[in-house]
Amino acid sequence: MFSTSIGKKLGMALTGLILYSFLIGHLAGNLQLFAGDGGTAFNTYAEFMISNPLLIPTEFILLGVLITHVVFAVSLSRTARRARPQGYAVRKAVGGRSLASRTMIWSGLTILVFLIIHIRTFKFGEIGEGGLFALVAETFQQPVWAGGYLLVMTVLVFLLWHAMHSAFQTLGWHARAGWRLASTLMSILIAGGFAAIPVYFFLAQ
Repeated sequence: MFSTSIGKKLGMALTGLILYSFLIGHLAGNLQLFAGDGGTAFNTYAEFMISNPLLIPTEFILLGVLITHVVFAVSLSRTARRARPQGYAVRKAVGGRSLASRTMIWSGLTILVFLIIHIRTFKFGEIGEGGLFALVAETFQQPVWAGGYLLVMTVLVFLLWHAMHSAFQTLGWHARAGWRLASTLMSILIAGGFAAIPVYFFLAQ
């Protein structure tokens, strides 16, 4: 089923929606950073997640979903390039192709590199007496970290927008204006929610 172009697009849509759902859950947990209690709520949440026996299996499942999504994306990209090996003489948004769709591979690679750095910093970083909250606060009080994070979130909003629109189109939902609007708003809210974190801590210092 997933060996054909249509099957791969369907696989990308389904795995993309799973990753999208994870981002919503991850953002919901991170919103506790704004509780204004010195990090008590967020550290309690972080400790619960770390001690949860389902954490490691869930991480492996998410890793598998991410790898599958990337494999489908690379395969479809190669198929598209083989279909037009000379490339386009004039690069315009023909047939609904947007800047987000043309730069999908590069934005995806940007997010992949960001994920590696993000996990290295916050999952395996040194946590002191203030818990994970203190690590997040100290990290985003640095201009390079805060600015870099905001830049990546800008990339993320376009990636999410294109990914969700493509997924809905593959699943046959894109024709409905309500779904198109919802996907756009959700992309902005998710990326904006994550972007608010470094802004909050950088301005709070």
